[in-house]
Amino acid sequence: MRGSMMLFALTPESTLTKNIARHLNLPVGAMTRRKLANTETLVEIRESVRGKDVYLIFSCTKDFNNSILDLLMVVEAMKNASVGTVTIVLPSFPYARYDCVSRVDRCPIARLIADMLQSVDCDRVLTMDLHTPQVQGYFDLPVDNITAEPAFRDWIKENHLKKAVLVTPNPEGTKRVAQFSESMGMQFAIVHVADNEDSAGPHRPHSLVGNIKDRDCIIYDDIADRCDSIVKTAEFLKLKGAKRVFCMVTHGLFTKESLQRCAASPIDELVVTDTIDQQENQEIYPKLHTVDVSHLFAEAIRRVHNNEPLLALFKL
Repeated sequence: MRGSMMLFALTPESTLTKNIARHLNLPVGAMTRRKLANTETLVEIRESVRGKDVYLIFSCTKDFNNSILDLLMVVEAMKNASVGTVTIVLPSFPYARYDCVSRVDRCPIARLIADMLQSVDCDRVLTMDLHTPQVQGYFDLPVDNITAEPAFRDWIKENHLKKAVLVTPNPEGTKRVAQFSESMGMQFAIVHVADNEDSAGPHRPHSLVGNIKDRDCIIYDDIADRCDSIVKTAEFLKLKGAKRVFCMVTHGLFTKESLQRCAASPIDELVVTDTIDQQENQEIYPKLHTVDVSHLFAEAIRRVHNNEPLLALFKL
């Protein structure tokens, strides 16, 4: 028999957390975290979680590398308090792009994050739009990967852009764009980029598959941080005759410099979900528009708790 549901968050003040709690009609559980004089973190769960099913929201922050330790300590504290189950809700999965060992990058990979989460015996992970689905295979526990597509569908319909062309800024995103365009009944195009030996640098668009002349275009991708690729793609589409260029991204890991780059580009509007808080960024870049995905996470949590299938979420 399942225990009652409780909601906790490492960032209880975030808009996403507040909206998820509102949709579920649940309070955010009380806990405290404070730094000691030697910089160690002290975690205290301030209400009983014994036998409860806890959903712990962890929005990726600018200080993720330190915050991940706090997350592990919170889960450990809950396990010590005889929690029933702990589902970690990761709206944006960190390091998801590093899904393999690259000859150039030689970077840490997403498996390390998976191993860290499993080290504290969490029971489930809920995330959105993984950069590569194979990251789910790094876990020996259930990983639910929901999609922001329903929220983006609503935005496209509200802005009367169903006749626009969806564009992937690189061939690797073809499957993502093809699936979304099919569900929307829209055309899509593919931008091919020149190989770049320095993976940290921007890739240069050099050819286009698809007809975008005198059409509105929507660049569709899962992650944007430096924004080099989407800016260069927008410039390339304009050169090829695009009427207007929008950009639609699930996870916006923006910096002030990247948003300034977008502001100087031909992008008419940059649309991003609230998996990462964008309030400060919207003050920097007025063309940045946020779509709410809290209802998708809330419904996913409700379905997981009630052992209901998540497939219906993809059809909302």
